[in-house]
Amino acid sequence: MHTAIVIDETGNQSALQDTTQLLNDVNTFADIIVVSTSARPENLSIGLWISAETLAEGLIRATEMAASKRVLIVSAALAFNFTDLSKLTAEIEKCPVLEHIIVAPEANGTLLDIPEIAPESIVSSISKYDSWPLLCVATSRYALGAIRVGTALTVTEVIAQALIRATAEGDSVRVSTAITPLVKADTATTASELSSSARARLLRSAVDALNVEEMFPQHNWATFSQESAAASYHSLAALFLRFDDPASAADCLSCSAQLEESPRYFALQGLIQEAQGETLGAVANLVSSLQCYESRKAKDGKHYLSFSPGNMEILKTRLAEGLDALNKRDNSRALQSFSEAVFNFDNFYAEHGVTNAQKQRN
Repeated sequence: MHTAIVIDETGNQSALQDTTQLLNDVNTFADIIVVSTSARPENLSIGLWISAETLAEGLIRATEMAASKRVLIVSAALAFNFTDLSKLTAEIEKCPVLEHIIVAPEANGTLLDIPEIAPESIVSSISKYDSWPLLCVATSRYALGAIRVGTALTVTEVIAQALIRATAEGDSVRVSTAITPLVKADTATTASELSSSARARLLRSAVDALNVEEMFPQHNWATFSQESAAASYHSLAALFLRFDDPASAADCLSCSAQLEESPRYFALQGLIQEAQGETLGAVANLVSSLQCYESRKAKDGKHYLSFSPGNMEILKTRLAEGLDALNKRDNSRALQSFSEAVFNFDNFYAEHGVTNAQKQRN
C-alpha cells in the first residue's frame, strides 16, 4: 500500500477533484492527503485535508501523517488518462524499496527535461537546470522526513532535497516514461522553476550530504588528491557565488585553503569580498591571483592543473588599465579591470557562470 499526497498547485477545484477521484479509483492507496493553502471545499469528500501557510510546509506535515512507507506525490496541475495511475502504481510496486521514480510530464507536445539526480551528476544538474518539474514523484516517507520546515521553501525544493539526501545514502533515482501526464507550460514553469537562492539551498543540501569525491569523480584523485579536493571546493564556491550566496562560497573556499596555493583561491576570495562590498581587499586578492596564474602557466608535472591566458593582448590591456586605476585611487575600476584579466586567464569562471553574475552586480 502507498500514501498519495496531492498538491493543490493551482487552486482549481475541478482539477483537484479529478485527481483525487482518479487516485481513489485505483484502490491501491492506504490514504490520500490533499495539501493546499486554502480551506477544504465543501464538494470534496475524498481524503484528508491539510491547509498550510505554504505548500512546502503542508507537504512536510503530510509526510508526518502518512500511513505508508511509500509515498506518491502528485500535482493537481497534471492531467492523467484514466488508466495512468493504475499503470504507475503497478510500476512502483515492482521497483526496489530504495528506488525513487520521477514521472516526466509533457507540455505543448514536449516531454519536460528532468535533471539527473545522482551523486556524480548533482552539481552539474544544479548548475544547468533552473526548472525541476518534479510534479509526480514516487518516493519514501523516510526520505521526505529528513526535510525540515524552513530549509526548503517550495514543494519542488522539498522533493529535490529529499532525493539528493536519499542518493547520498545509496538510493537510486530514475525517470519513468511509462505514462506522460499533461501539464500547461505556464503552470509547469510556475511550479518547477527554482530561484538562485533555491538552487543555492539545493547545492548546500548536496554538500552537506555527499563527499566531494562523489560529486567530482572526474578529477584525478589517485595522483593529485589534495589538488583535486581544492578544485572541487573551488567549483562549489564559484557556483555559490553565481547563486548569490557568498557566505556558503566562503565556507567552501576555506575548505580549500590548506590544500594548495591556487590562483583560483585568490580570485574567488576577491570575488567573495566584492560581493560583500570589500573593494580594496578584492583588488588585492585579484592581483595575487594574477601573480599566481603567471607562475602556473606551464605544466611542470607538480600540479594537476595548469593555466594559459586566452588572449595576451587583452590581458596586457586589462592589467595596464587596472594599474592606472590604482594609481588614480579608482578602486572600483581597478577591480573591474583585474577581474576581467582573471577571467581571460582561466575559463573556469565562465564555465561556472561567475563572470555573468559579476557583470549583473555591476
